[in-house]
Amino acid sequence: MRTWYAISLSLFLIFVQCNKRVVDSDADNGTTLPDSTVLVERLGLTDRFEIATWNIENFPKAGTQTVNDVAQIIKDLDIDLIGVQEIASIRSFNDLLDQMPGWKGVLSNDVYSSGTYQKTGILYKSDFISVSGIKNIFENDWYAFPRPPLQAYVQVKDLDSVKFDFNIIVLHLKASGGSENEARRKEAINDLSQYIKNEIARGADPDFVVLGDWNDVLSDPESTNVFLAMLNDPQTFTFLTLGLSNQYSYISYTYRSLIDHIMITKDAEAEYGAGECRVLYLDQQYLSYPSNVSDHRPVFARFNGFRLNLSGN
Repeated sequence: MRTWYAISLSLFLIFVQCNKRVVDSDADNGTTLPDSTVLVERLGLTDRFEIATWNIENFPKAGTQTVNDVAQIIKDLDIDLIGVQEIASIRSFNDLLDQMPGWKGVLSNDVYSSGTYQKTGILYKSDFISVSGIKNIFENDWYAFPRPPLQAYVQVKDLDSVKFDFNIIVLHLKASGGSENEARRKEAINDLSQYIKNEIARGADPDFVVLGDWNDVLSDPESTNVFLAMLNDPQTFTFLTLGLSNQYSYISYTYRSLIDHIMITKDAEAEYGAGECRVLYLDQQYLSYPSNVSDHRPVFARFNGFRLNLSGN
């Protein structure tokens, strides 16, 4: 009987040790989340390709607690690729990846003149998604792009074949209101529009997905609308967020708006198919979201124009 008890105790201790989550020993005193913790509802479907854009406010705004929360939210959502903005710590970004087996990530290489940074990046499931050709664009245009956009080439390949390959651009345009900031965003969008058309004309893959914090709304009147170069060219560009009335991605205490967007080029519409796009109201599921995670909600898109075979069935 004693021998059976000793074996049982040993197995229990091994189980507990194998289920501990590793955290950065030099970070602050935020606590880890047990593996059974679920913060938000699952959204991902195993046979669909799903993406999001997410400004994770000055990540990690609450230190280790933010790293733990973001890792848990990404696991809970179970979507495939996320374009992120405002990554203010490379070390914390790496700590985040350490908590997410099966995920990889890349970051932009830009730094502010002060030595600080708010990088853009890509998080993705590496078992069926590859990311290559990573580069910053518009690095010498500080006026239009204070944070140079991050571009990469993405392949989504299931057990059968490559189902979707495209150029991704993750951006974070100039913030705040006022005519000068609007002029900078407008110039950025004009330049980006021409850049994409030039790339396609030169033979680049015509599928582009551009997502991020554009810091402006699509619904402004024409006199102040910074998106006209793209909105007035529907044969090339489609904003998946254009029809999201009364949905808000930016949720500060005094102001709410939809300023985080996902745009695709015409050739990517076949893969999007009868897809869906919406803002994820994670703050209504996890009440500490605004204080621990971000003042932006993620914006999500599901591509329904093809199916993924990841199980071999």
